[in-house]
Amino acid sequence: MVREGFSRWRQLTFDAKVVGSLALANWLLLFSSDTIVQVTRDGPIWRLFPGLIGPLYLFLVGAVALAYPWRDLRDRQAFTDRQRWLHLGAIVSLFVVVPMLAAMVLRATGQPWTYVHDGALMAEEAARKLLAGHNPYSVDYLDTPLFYWPMVNNPALYHFTYFPLLFLITIPPMLLTAPLGWFDERLLFLPAFIGCLWLAARLVRPSTPVRLAVVAAITLNSQFFPFVIEGRNDAFVLFFVLATLLCLQRDRRVLAGLALAAAAGLKLHAVVLVPFVAVYLLARARPRTLSEAWRTLAPTFVPFAILSALVFLPFIAWDAYGMWDDVVLYNAGASAWSYPVAGIGFSMLLHALGVIPYRTAEFPFWIFEVAAAIPVAVVTMRTLWRDPSIPQVAFGYALTLLAFLFFGRYFQTSYLGYIVAAVTPALFLAPRSRPVIVVPAPASGGVPSQAAAGEP
Repeated sequence: MVREGFSRWRQLTFDAKVVGSLALANWLLLFSSDTIVQVTRDGPIWRLFPGLIGPLYLFLVGAVALAYPWRDLRDRQAFTDRQRWLHLGAIVSLFVVVPMLAAMVLRATGQPWTYVHDGALMAEEAARKLLAGHNPYSVDYLDTPLFYWPMVNNPALYHFTYFPLLFLITIPPMLLTAPLGWFDERLLFLPAFIGCLWLAARLVRPSTPVRLAVVAAITLNSQFFPFVIEGRNDAFVLFFVLATLLCLQRDRRVLAGLALAAAAGLKLHAVVLVPFVAVYLLARARPRTLSEAWRTLAPTFVPFAILSALVFLPFIAWDAYGMWDDVVLYNAGASAWSYPVAGIGFSMLLHALGVIPYRTAEFPFWIFEVAAAIPVAVVTMRTLWRDPSIPQVAFGYALTLLAFLFFGRYFQTSYLGYIVAAVTPALFLAPRSRPVIVVPAPASGGVPSQAAAGEP
């Protein structure tokens, strides 16, 4: 029996192995382990559906998940590329889209602080504060639905911990839906999640099995998609990170700079990518002078600097300390109301050992973050310098971010899911489309220098 099953497994195509195994594993996790915030506590995703609809949902997910490898074995050539994409689309819909829409409906027909993560609530309320003429970094949120969100003494009531672009980009759709009297931040996050899948498919080799597998691997990342459903902003950040990598791959350096600025304007996670992009561009161009280095970096980093200035400078000028307190001191544990030690990282180990007596105590985590992240960054940048390719950018970014976050004040499982999702396409990236980058010649007519061959 086992031998026959192994033989059937070996007969599956690459995409069927990936889709089938991940879909089956996550279907089993749906029964109890894959949970999202609901009314007063986290609950299994299937409990979003009332009565018998919940068990029916579980049955349907399992049937669709198992049907993919079954169809691959039974039909093989008759299971066409188009049918495979449609089947994977059904899996994506059942695992992510349908539960997210259900959570949005339950929230809209219930209380605004239910069936949503407090990060999404923070973005919505920060946008409303700005529309009312208040600096989101200078006010508290005691007068918002965030007050009723199910966490005792939630420090988010006193801090907006994300970067300004998150609430700035929320305002236009919020105004568009104002006549409906309803808005949900996931109206932004769901398209961003779908966009991540499209970008990942465009990044990898133009092979249908590979593209199917990569889309499935991101969709069925058990530490990623449940958090997308409840409204965490990781997919929003990932969208612009993957867009940056795709633009670099296609040598669209101005667009890469804008995408990178958008990612870095949302969350600290994306800022770690910035030096890797700079090293990648320099390593490919191999400039011999400072002027050549400037001409190499300018097409990407001038747009990056302009957009970043437009996002950050108004709020720095408005209340620099308020922004510093919310974004830096709050996360470092040095604010009056700081985030407690939490997650699965180094901080919880110290707490378990008694080094940190209580979870809101101050501790110099930044020393450990810097001590871990800088060596990782140096080693991966050296590798990137020798091999200036998009995979090296992605792996360097992911490993450095992992080192930095793991030794921080809190390392949530969603962070690990984001890192894995960010690096997944790098395993199967498409071959380079251009062999070199040419540094533009000076106005005096000098000879331009060429980059060493590498993936664009």
